[in-house]
Amino acid sequence: MSVMLPVLECADVTDKEGGRHYWVFNVNLRGECSEVLDSSRTLDNIVLMTTASTIAGAVRQLWRKHYPKFSIEHFQIIDIDVPKQLGNNECGLFALLNATEWNGSQLPNYDPREVLNIRKKLAYDWVTSVHNSAPWRKLLRYDKE
Repeated sequence: MSVMLPVLECADVTDKEGGRHYWVFNVNLRGECSEVLDSSRTLDNIVLMTTASTIAGAVRQLWRKHYPKFSIEHFQIIDIDVPKQLGNNECGLFALLNATEWNGSQLPNYDPREVLNIRKKLAYDWVTSVHNSAPWRKLLRYDKE
């Protein structure tokens, strides 16, 4: 069982054009640890470690308040060796893949070189899902008039 949090980290909050990075923070209750799934850095990066530690502290504080009978105070922050992105603008896709593929023990298994095909597959799956009630054929001008 896990509590997974998507993270949008802003390197510079005044930078309107960039400086943002998506990654995943996961509280692995079965494994009794907090996990970082980042597609471009490891916990050796001081900024990532600082941000992960801040999130872990906030999660612990909320956990103490809402679940006082089960302590997570002893959970260490560990790095999960997820596939690393090859480009600069793929972190959102990788965070999504890591969140959907990580099961707490088996590493996500996808090839970073397949980013374009993965994007196409996800778009197709979302658009054609039975849960998608949007008039996507009309919106995408898919049907010939």
